[in-house]
Amino acid sequence: MTTQLPSSAKTNIKVQVEFSSNILKELLKSGLLHGDDCKCLNASAKQVLWQALLTASTNSDISNGTNRESQLCA
Repeated sequence: MTTQLPSSAKTNIKVQVEFSSNILKELLKSGLLHGDDCKCLNASAKQVLWQALLTASTNSDISNGTNRESQLCA
């Protein structure tokens, strides 16, 4: 059974969820979740998110065959 929310309420609702750092990494790596979509509620969450973003961005560069350093250096 699902409950339908009025369309005006859907954009204003915020939820707090908890999941493992592995799932966070996978969501970031897949592009389904972006770092700017997240708000850290404590220092521990901030550390985990920061590490997950770093891992996802590093893995993305390697898997895409891009070399960030060559893009940054003249």
